[in-house]
Amino acid sequence: MSNVVPLPGLVKSAPGGRPLGLFAINLDRSPDRWAEIERGFGGLAWPLHRVAGIDARQNPDEVLAVRGLEMRHPPFAVGWNARRNRLFMVTEEACFVGHVLAWRVFLASDFEHAIILEDDAVPQDGFEGAVEELLAQDLGAAIVKLEGIYRPGGRKVLPLGKVGDRLLVRSLRPVSGAAGYLITRSAAERLLERTGSALVPADDFLWSPAWHGLKVLDVAPWVVMQSGAESVIATSRDAKKTRRANLPGRSVLMALKRMQERLALLWSACDGRPWRLMNATMAQWAPEDYNKVNSKAVAAEDRRSSNG
Repeated sequence: MSNVVPLPGLVKSAPGGRPLGLFAINLDRSPDRWAEIERGFGGLAWPLHRVAGIDARQNPDEVLAVRGLEMRHPPFAVGWNARRNRLFMVTEEACFVGHVLAWRVFLASDFEHAIILEDDAVPQDGFEGAVEELLAQDLGAAIVKLEGIYRPGGRKVLPLGKVGDRLLVRSLRPVSGAAGYLITRSAAERLLERTGSALVPADDFLWSPAWHGLKVLDVAPWVVMQSGAESVIATSRDAKKTRRANLPGRSVLMALKRMQERLALLWSACDGRPWRLMNATMAQWAPEDYNKVNSKAVAAEDRRSSNG
């Protein structure tokens, strides 16, 4: 497989007149996952493109070269993740790099919007309708998260309006997951500007305006979820032992970092007008037809969280 599937010369316009491309990150050693992405997203009105990720198991130096990083804690860790108070693994950097590559490919195209997908993403009922209505809106510089991780109950939000049969909201809580999100060109440019040497997982980077200053919107209930397939970037047992390393005082730094991110999220969600928080309401997060068979995805996400 080539590194990036060539973009077509003819751009298909999405409903509402705004061109949209779907960009799915996929490792060369996972053709089965690409087949599932084609099955789920390939028959839609918007063109689907494969962006080849860099395999940390085979090419760790190539992974590090994308953002010019060094392996400060060889052989598994790039550096320290202050937010999660642990080492940041090269496999996590490879995941982050996949998104960086997808943003670059998107900006090299003539699409105005992109949906970035990880290769375990699955569209849910209502996906097309929600995307069509999102494209009809002036989103400005924004990230619209289309994916959700199941948790019991709803989520406190500031509602913005309807998109298809879903709500468009500003969440007042962090929303993990990076398997499916829509971005504008200006948002992609900002994300690339702000990545720097941030040693955080891609989903932590995306949900927190403290990193990039962008509006973060959510579709509730979600219209994309993770399939629950076993992670292909999982860290080895030896590497997980390395992750336990810690130094005195870093837990304080972690607490301060998380407080900063949470405050930035709330400030951004209310557009700097704290009184708007009085209008917060609860939004349904999981679709009505959520099947507990998909709890594999929850377990997979929980494993990633416990490792981080």
